[in-house]
Amino acid sequence: MRADASSKLRLLMELVITALLLTGVSGDCLYSNVGNDVSLPCANVVYPNCSSTTWLFWRSPQPITELVRGGQIRTETSARAERLRVESDCSLHVQKVRAEDAGQYQCLQYLTEGGPQHGEVAFVNLILLTMSLSTPVMDLKPDRPVTLRCVQTTWGGTGSCFLYDRLSWVDEAGTELQGDSRYQLTKTTDCDITLTVTLQRKDNNRKWRCQAENHGEVKTFQDFTLSGTTDGVQLFIDIVVFLAQTIMVPGTSNGVQLSIDIVVFVALTVMVAIVTIYKTRKNRPPAELKESLRY
Repeated sequence: MRADASSKLRLLMELVITALLLTGVSGDCLYSNVGNDVSLPCANVVYPNCSSTTWLFWRSPQPITELVRGGQIRTETSARAERLRVESDCSLHVQKVRAEDAGQYQCLQYLTEGGPQHGEVAFVNLILLTMSLSTPVMDLKPDRPVTLRCVQTTWGGTGSCFLYDRLSWVDEAGTELQGDSRYQLTKTTDCDITLTVTLQRKDNNRKWRCQAENHGEVKTFQDFTLSGTTDGVQLFIDIVVFLAQTIMVPGTSNGVQLSIDIVVFVALTVMVAIVTIYKTRKNRPPAELKESLRY
């Protein structure tokens, strides 16, 4: 009985989604960054113990997935089940969101098992911002370019925008960067923008920000700070932290999940080597150091 009801519900949801594609966005929009924890509110709860609550997920062109039924996580149907939790108010909590978590979440109410849907569907659109560094860490030097890609992901896919959505790159003063001899902006869509900057020595501790806007209002942002010293050790540490936090590398519609453990292990290994070499050279007598630098 419930299987038939679910099939009819999926068909109804597909018709609703088709209408949304033609008319615009329905429901709340929640903007966040990849790696954050988010809570998606359910605005139509009937039973406070959440036994009436069902959560569905949809992202084009994938079929609808049932994440929660009767207030319980569906571990057998959701690959993200281990990162999901139903809160006391029946909202859906998602830990360490990934690019593939972007999409439309639908909260529905069923008063009885196998019975008809009660009331309206509560829609929540999760929109995620991802920043990635495509320049090798060891190439971050004065007069060299650094390339940063900023992408927004919605239920429409990677780089998709809702009405009045746009991304922009700004400097520390909040001034939007324009393409010139130093800053090169490559725009695949209004929500997929790559910034290439030619580094200068004065860029130590300089920050660039990618921000997601809707109707001119900043909804979320990510910063990239170039912090370094002449020995390059601090620069490497800061970049490693950035890479460990930004664990999603865009490139496909779903992104590629990196293992934080591997990133940290490799980073620490290389960092120890750099520090050891630096300290060894720093402690040499000036004559010995001069000799080692002779070509």
